[in-house]
Amino acid sequence: MNGSGKNIYPWAFGMSFLILTGLIALLIFNTYQLEDKNYQVEQVNRIQNAYGAAVMDDKIFPGGNAVFQSELVPCLSVWYQKKLQGSADVNAYGYQCMGRFLEQLRKQQSLDSIFRQIVQQQKLDTTLVYLFHFDKLEIYEVKDSTWKVFYESASENRAGAISGKLAKASNNNRVFQLSVSDKNPIAYRFTYSLFVDYENRDWRIFQRMAPVFLLSLACISVIVLLSYRTYKNWVNQRKLADLKTSFLHHIRHEFNTPLTTILVTAHSLIDQAAARDDREVAQLGRIVERQAKRLKEYFGQVMGTVALQEQQAKLVQVPIDESTQEILDELRLRYGGEIDIVYDPIGDGTALFLDESYYFSILDNMVSNAIKFNDHTQKEIRFAWEKVDSRHFLKITDNGIGIAFTDREAIFTAFYRGHLSGNRPGLGLGLYYVKSCLDRLGWKIHLENPPGGGTIFYIYIDNESFNGKKQA
Repeated sequence: MNGSGKNIYPWAFGMSFLILTGLIALLIFNTYQLEDKNYQVEQVNRIQNAYGAAVMDDKIFPGGNAVFQSELVPCLSVWYQKKLQGSADVNAYGYQCMGRFLEQLRKQQSLDSIFRQIVQQQKLDTTLVYLFHFDKLEIYEVKDSTWKVFYESASENRAGAISGKLAKASNNNRVFQLSVSDKNPIAYRFTYSLFVDYENRDWRIFQRMAPVFLLSLACISVIVLLSYRTYKNWVNQRKLADLKTSFLHHIRHEFNTPLTTILVTAHSLIDQAAARDDREVAQLGRIVERQAKRLKEYFGQVMGTVALQEQQAKLVQVPIDESTQEILDELRLRYGGEIDIVYDPIGDGTALFLDESYYFSILDNMVSNAIKFNDHTQKEIRFAWEKVDSRHFLKITDNGIGIAFTDREAIFTAFYRGHLSGNRPGLGLGLYYVKSCLDRLGWKIHLENPPGGGTIFYIYIDNESFNGKKQA
């Protein structure tokens, strides 16, 4: 097994898992933020409308305007003058004024009763709590036409609280932020906010998001489990592949050596028997030689079929007429006149991409099958490359026994022998090996039984299916 590949796989899985987990966490966080921002939107709208109706033209709460006039307005002019003159006690004076003003607001406020009335009228959850909070006081500067902040209190600063018990105020539970203003004795603007929420808001949101959390956790768990199982399967497959390769090399050597020895010995027996004119020994030698060749052929088919699964097609561009003619010439010598092999060249110098070893195996097995499954005295197989609509296909015609219609789909599977094969020797691997080679090349095969007998095969060099009869 390749050690570097084995080490890269866990790292790739780990990085992918971390990235995926980070993305899921980011999506959950964004979902939480969106849920937090939009939580209780309907109640917020109803509170806004009800509060506006309760206050009407007064400031903050009914009677609030009187507090403004008695506590804030009298000190604004002096405070403003101190600010312009840069007096040393301007800040102390401002804090004193605002502290006294806010204290009177707290004492005279009727916001508790207003809020309870809103909750009752609007049929809201009675566990809601609120906070009225002073935000800032601004003075209008006439000379540059801008509002200047004189006093400010952050929402988390409890010193700015006017009324209410809500402990945690934020933009997400702010119902509104309003400003009240006046021009006398100087133009000022007083801004305050109303916050309404549950004290256990985070827990409530978490409960609403529980299905999202649980589903995300389940998805991550499934991904981890599947990835682990995939990794284990990958490791096991690599081990099996290495074991199979080692086994093939070993078994090929262990079988070829004795088979070669048997063939050499049989041939020697035949030669010695011929020298002594011993016909019985010569006949036995020929039987041994014939059966050894047969066994070697079967062994070659089986080993070739198994080894094919480990190979990758090596495509090269070759002149198809020249390549086909060379292979068929070699096959004519091998089969020694057992069959008449004819080739009709395409004749236009066509060059096609193919794997030469696969192509040789395809033609070899087609010729071998045409010999084996043929009852004629004069056996024949004809090859012809043709072209239709810019697509090339190889037409192979023999005068053998043909293939039963019911066998057409199964004939290309391993160890399948057709209904017409009878007691003929063979393992049923010839056409399976042809189909395996074609699959590696991305080619397709189609067969027909012509009316006069025999079989016609069409091999197409693209991935589309054609009607062979129509194209022929």
